Amino acid sequence: MESNSIDIRELFLDILEIVKFELRFYTIKESPMFERIVKTRVFQQKLQRLKDFINAYFEIMYKDEDSPINQAALRAQLDNIARITNYYNDLSDFYKDHTKTLITKEKLQGLIDYSHIEILFLIFTNIIDWEHYKSSLIFPHNKSKEKLLKEFLSKIASSDIKNLEDLVDLEQSIESFVANI
Repeated sequence: MESNSIDIRELFLDILEIVKFELRFYTIKESPMFERIVKTRVFQQKLQRLKDFINAYFEIMYKDEDSPINQAALRAQLDNIARITNYYNDLSDFYKDHTKTLITKEKLQGLIDYSHIEILFLIFTNIIDWEHYKSSLIFPHNKSKEKLLKEFLSKIASSDIKNLEDLVDLEQSIESFVANI
């Protein structure tokens, strides 16, 4: 994810694809065929795209160690991962200062590769929340693209999005959305 080379339209479509995958996952989870669905190539490809997105985002955080924003993001994301994976098995804040040393980049990649899909969705959601509410790591030097991304994420987080059909409507409006702003 090199911010200069990122096509914002493609980024939006990728994020939408992952969100649609998440919604679909929770609807098919109730299916008696769920075990078979999970083993399909299409499902595995979507899962890999999610992992790739998360890995690429963490690369951004690790790349610029001098940036206080990147370091704050990394710490927040690692704390979130420690919490949702119960990494410390300790609810006190005793380990908080050591998150970065306890969860090294290699351990993080292993966690992402072998985490349950629902944990990956939680990590993805936390990344999207960061992009929505804090300084963008995807577009750190492009304020117009950052504004576009924040507006797009507001649309995804909107209470109007209740099911897959609502996302399809948003997907169809991406062209005009990118052109309008």
